[in-house]
Amino acid sequence: MENKNFIQRMKMDVDTLSDYYMEKRLERYESNIPLKGINLRKKIHILPLELVKLDRKLSKETVTVINDERTITDRPKIYACTHIGGNDIQRVFEAIKEHAYLFLGDPKGIYKDISGLLLFLNGTINMETKDKMDRFIAKKRAIELLNKNGNLLIFPEGAWNITSNLLVMDLYKGAVSMARETGADIIPVAIEQYDNDFFVSIGKNIIMEEYNTLSLEELNIILRDSMGTQKWYIIEKHPQSRKNLNIDEKDFAQSIVDKCPYGFTTQDVEKTRYIDKDKVVLQKPYGFVKKMS
Repeated sequence: MENKNFIQRMKMDVDTLSDYYMEKRLERYESNIPLKGINLRKKIHILPLELVKLDRKLSKETVTVINDERTITDRPKIYACTHIGGNDIQRVFEAIKEHAYLFLGDPKGIYKDISGLLLFLNGTINMETKDKMDRFIAKKRAIELLNKNGNLLIFPEGAWNITSNLLVMDLYKGAVSMARETGADIIPVAIEQYDNDFFVSIGKNIIMEEYNTLSLEELNIILRDSMGTQKWYIIEKHPQSRKNLNIDEKDFAQSIVDKCPYGFTTQDVEKTRYIDKDKVVLQKPYGFVKKMS
């Protein structure tokens, strides 16, 4: 496939550009071109991190880590985080501090945005969620990254949590599958936002060798429970839901989507979240909130 220079790429419409990058990912994979720049990005990690901090200050936002139970090991890490929309990716990066590539689905919104340059400096593994081959390549690249002792930040819910009543939505199995294959530790992370203030809780390492008899489904339950525990730690300090209880559910969902400048809709969000059809979603697990507030 013919390479396009920067000016040519910027002249493409977003959908054409997205297809171009997807074809280039396939081309590099089929040509056995390895993932490059991991060690360099670790060395220059301070640069995108400082830019993230500057972005937060310009946005008049704060980020507070209320809990950090990580342990230092020589194993790579998969940071598995809850997803709430808005600027949560930037704020999580600042909270964890450690360098990690971002596992990013449907990235076309960043291809012509300054945030795309920032993420390029940091390192991303991009994929179009609707394309089976692109999803396969992304997982292979993430495994390659972990095998080269790089870290990964992933949002295993697959979509923003636009519900007001679930601590953590059901999870895709990609995070636990990649951890099982590479021996990486999984670090459960939760983030919440109250007005312009973000709060992050970081849990203990989930070490694969301690769970080598469990199935991926069982591992996924452990991960979701661990992420939920971290979310609960935040709620204990802020005993109201991030939802104003006087706001209609649909309005609440729309308020999250409106924080994104790339034109996503609530329908787009619903299409990318993981739905376990065998489970009945409890509609009111936040019922305790009214009693605590």
